[in-house]
Amino acid sequence: MKGKPMYVRYIIVNGDPAKIDSSVEYLEQAARPRVEATAGNKGFVTLTGVEARITVAGSYWGNAEALGASRTALAPLREEVEAAAGGPLSVEEYEVALGFRQSIPARGAVVRFSRLEVEPAGADDAVVHHREETVPRLKGAPGLCSFQLLLDRESGQGMVVTAWENERAAADFWPTAQELRTQATERAGVHYTGIEHFSMVHTSVQLD
Repeated sequence: MKGKPMYVRYIIVNGDPAKIDSSVEYLEQAARPRVEATAGNKGFVTLTGVEARITVAGSYWGNAEALGASRTALAPLREEVEAAAGGPLSVEEYEVALGFRQSIPARGAVVRFSRLEVEPAGADDAVVHHREETVPRLKGAPGLCSFQLLLDRESGQGMVVTAWENERAAADFWPTAQELRTQATERAGVHYTGIEHFSMVHTSVQLD
């Protein structure tokens, strides 16, 4: 990514499995147009969890001001999403510190959230390490659709989000991913805390 960073808000809903189809339909048919029409929006992504309980709606914003303004503008929508899914939701916001796309993930693409934490004072070092060491190893990887490094610089929480054409591609790269995770821990103090697996429904996110 070039220039000023984007920001993302993920709404993560732990809903009623019986309502997963209706919640996805609501996100795609009702929520997506409203979010994408909001000033400063840079795209919207819908994911479902592999256990058919979790639904993720991610809205991307061109700057911190647009992210902040959308909190108020879209607050009623978040309540509607919770009602449609039949379960509680949580909200996470991050800076998109790094990101690139090789192809647009199709429906059914594999998406991994690799959660991480770093000392807030070391956030810049973590970004530099991923830009100089991780990204070059990822670019051109067979089956990779996109990569993002997301950070909350105040808390030190974040995640690496990767999208893959299929599970085979993701699995084939996993030994390299483990090597890269070890390097990030040893050289930049990045500690990975867990992996969450999702399936792509649809994305309009604008990544370089």
